Amino acid sequence: MLFNNFVYMKINIFLITIIFFSLFSCSKKLHPDYKSINDISATVINLQTSNKKFIPKDNYSSIYVRVNFIFPLDDNGGGNFNGKNEEDNDIFEQIFKKSNGIYSGLKDPNDPICYKGDDFISDTKIQLLFKSFYFKDSFARNYLNAKGYSEKKKNINLLTPSKNWYLKYLDDNINDTITNKGINVYNTLNVDVYKELIEDKSGKGYVNSMKNSISQFPSYSDFNRSSQISYPNKFVSKIWMKEIYTKENNTSWEKYVKGYFISFYRGLSHELGHSLGLAHSNEYHGTNKCFKAMMSQSGKSPRNYIQPSEIGKMHKALMTSNLIQFVTENSNFNVPLIIADNENWAFKSLRFYQDIIVKEGKILILNGSVILPSNAKITLEKNAVLVLNNATLKTANRKLFSNFIKKKYAKIIRY
Repeated sequence: MLFNNFVYMKINIFLITIIFFSLFSCSKKLHPDYKSINDISATVINLQTSNKKFIPKDNYSSIYVRVNFIFPLDDNGGGNFNGKNEEDNDIFEQIFKKSNGIYSGLKDPNDPICYKGDDFISDTKIQLLFKSFYFKDSFARNYLNAKGYSEKKKNINLLTPSKNWYLKYLDDNINDTITNKGINVYNTLNVDVYKELIEDKSGKGYVNSMKNSISQFPSYSDFNRSSQISYPNKFVSKIWMKEIYTKENNTSWEKYVKGYFISFYRGLSHELGHSLGLAHSNEYHGTNKCFKAMMSQSGKSPRNYIQPSEIGKMHKALMTSNLIQFVTENSNFNVPLIIADNENWAFKSLRFYQDIIVKEGKILILNGSVILPSNAKITLEKNAVLVLNNATLKTANRKLFSNFIKKKYAKIIRY
């Protein structure tokens, strides 16, 4: 009896050993353990990759970018748009709506100077969530407090958002106190011109006041950096148009207000285009060569067209720059990203806005800090490999990502 049990045990051990080595051998054959990341052949996706790689598909849902409108007020809570005037609030509601309308309803210019392709895209799949904030800060309200700035010299560099500009202290404070960070738009003004308009009913100073808005481009190295827009004199512009211009030209504000908010929302869309990574020129045309382009500097331009690759450029920035922190946590394209070839996404910081499916036998390499939607999943089909090269995967609500679906022989390798 003991002998039979001993023989039976040896047979079982032998069979288990054969099964183990068979499985291990099969696994090794299908998914070799690469000694280093350099042993894996994959197409590298990085900042030099064509913007076309990032163009959203027609069936994508839009993602949402927060935009904070900052209004510094005088010590009495006035002297700027302050949220208490119904007419102003209605104008801003229309401005915000129209700005989003540009991003979701682009028009084909039918102009070969702008673009010669036939793949026109009408919807950028980007929408802007505007929120207004009001602060009593008489120093910040007056951009003449920027040390060294003068309207005569128009030394615009002193009003350019940077770590050295005069509003940096306010921007730091806002980013520390606001839970949901966004692109910060600073509505400042020339207080001397404001007083002249109010007290003297004169627009002489307004004519020479700063009209240029200035935006920061995305940062691809400082992922915690703020993005700011200097958006001066919009309040005094309204006063000038309503109280001075209409009277001098024997017209009414009711007739002219439409022109005011058209100019406002087109200018705002343009400046936000800079914040999302766009310049006045691109690979298809030079500065101001495409009249209808959103990035045209012409005040008469409808600014309602963006080239497909420039749309991809904005989405690349929203995935790989400091803009990551301004997109809402629940933003999701609701269409999976299909990895149909071996790909190495080589970014220090990267945010996806969709599920990921790695097709059968393909390899996806992720590096650095990677963020996915809170309810997202990564599916590895049969024999697919996910390589985490010093990568940390988290969800948009800052939890560790763990929703992996692994099909037969699929594997996750960590370096």
